[in-house]
Amino acid sequence: MKKNTNFCILFLFLLAFSFPNLLLAQKNKSQPDTSNAWSAYRNGLMFNDLDVAKNALFELLVLQPENKAIYDSLAHMYFRMGAYAQAIQATEKATPTGAIKEITAYSHRNLGDIKTALPLFEELYKSTNSPENGYQVATMQFALKRFGECMETIEKLKVNPDSKTRKVVISTDQGENNQVSYSAAIENLTGVLYLEMGKPEMAKSAFERAVAEEPDFILAKKNLESTNKPTPAK
Repeated sequence: MKKNTNFCILFLFLLAFSFPNLLLAQKNKSQPDTSNAWSAYRNGLMFNDLDVAKNALFELLVLQPENKAIYDSLAHMYFRMGAYAQAIQATEKATPTGAIKEITAYSHRNLGDIKTALPLFEELYKSTNSPENGYQVATMQFALKRFGECMETIEKLKVNPDSKTRKVVISTDQGENNQVSYSAAIENLTGVLYLEMGKPEMAKSAFERAVAEEPDFILAKKNLESTNKPTPAK
């Protein structure tokens, strides 16, 4: 009788131990196996085969259509591929992190939709205070001829210490590229703004400050040269 009692206790103990594992196994069995698709995605990124990685993400969407992390990865993928309209679509279903908000803003800007991009960058600049976002705000305010707002943004950027240390690539119309500090880029933008406002001497001073900070700054040097040319007689 004692033997049977011990056996019953042991059986109940084993049953209690195995029951949660059985439930877990059944739960896992009910979930789709995404390991192969994620493996294909990672390998696609490893070998820079973006089509393979993108197709793997679509396979994952079929298996887990509510997984926002997949839309997040898809937004990054499309942006990396230069497919900005599709990147925007993906961001609409992704978790709205800072990175996703930047993808949305830059995608609109790269599509030429400055009016939509500007408030997105203004929101980013307000939350991050980064010269990257602030510079985007200033250049788009200039493009929209909102010169007063542009000058206000420039003044804020000039006192941002990160503007001296962080870099931006500036291109000329001839396709020449320079990596310069945001501080120098802001001075160059200041000069262009002063030219638009009919203040050539102040523009010249701004271009000189840009070149003094970055002697190889091609665009600023060209702008400075243009201010040194005599004005044609009317």
